[in-house]
Amino acid sequence: MSEIINNFFNPEGVTLWKLYTLEDYLFFGGLLVLGAVALWAAVRFLAKRRTPEGTAARMAKKLRGIGGVGAQVYQNVTVVSQRGRCVSPMIYAAREGVYVVRVYHFGLEVSGSASSKYWTLAFNKDVRQEPNPLDDMDEQIVVINRVLSRAGLGHVPVEKLVLFADVYGRPRLELRGVDCAVVRQDLGKWRKKQKKLPAIDLPGVKRALEGSFQNGPGKG
Repeated sequence: MSEIINNFFNPEGVTLWKLYTLEDYLFFGGLLVLGAVALWAAVRFLAKRRTPEGTAARMAKKLRGIGGVGAQVYQNVTVVSQRGRCVSPMIYAAREGVYVVRVYHFGLEVSGSASSKYWTLAFNKDVRQEPNPLDDMDEQIVVINRVLSRAGLGHVPVEKLVLFADVYGRPRLELRGVDCAVVRQDLGKWRKKQKKLPAIDLPGVKRALEGSFQNGPGKG
């Protein structure tokens, strides 16, 4: 076998376009089969990871990992304040503040604006229209601010974070007027900037948030 391999890739011997013996044809056919199997396995692996649930779980793990000691992510929680409630797909409590998070598992070409009703997410010929999440996230921020204010934590920043995390590549964003959108490949750089902000009472923030959840802490 080693002799076949050496001959196959030797410029002076058998090349990719010059197959002389049955062994050459069998070896080349084997390479094609192995390549096809590897490609099929890779596509299948990525397809399994490219789901809303799987992507959200990975981003939650990533945020906790880069957030430092005490950072926490809450998924699919209902926050209840004295004057209202909201359903939050994800809340990230970090050393410098709280973030309401929206994660998109699909889309390598993303376009829209802060004021547009829909955002367009595309992958090759697959084009999807998704509602602009910013107004809904603003409503979440209002409710969370009320919860924190009641706990004596009214100075804690509560911001938006929109993550684009398609596993098939690096998303390209054209979102006019949107300054809270981050692609997963840049999450580390985004985190470094946020870590420079003043620290908050993170344990107190987590107690206030968890005490406001209707159905338990919902930690992701």
